[in-house]
Amino acid sequence: MSDRLLPCPWCGAGETEVVENGKIWLGMKYSEPSSVSVRHHCARIPGQPSRMLERVGRDRASAVSAWNTRVPVLGETQ
Repeated sequence: MSDRLLPCPWCGAGETEVVENGKIWLGMKYSEPSSVSVRHHCARIPGQPSRMLERVGRDRASAVSAWNTRVPVLGETQ
């Protein structure tokens, strides 16, 4: 599985980051993250609201896979 993130399906640009969520202090160390998010902030377009998209997975691989999932466009051949 690749860690490569596809560009945003809406704007094709902007900033995308992978964020570990919800580490818990166990007394001696922090736990593994409870989930991982891929967060994307679309490039600003004058006159339009800013957008933030997020896909969450149990770990980095599942979050990246969720982000990279695309619905086929009608009439598109694969």
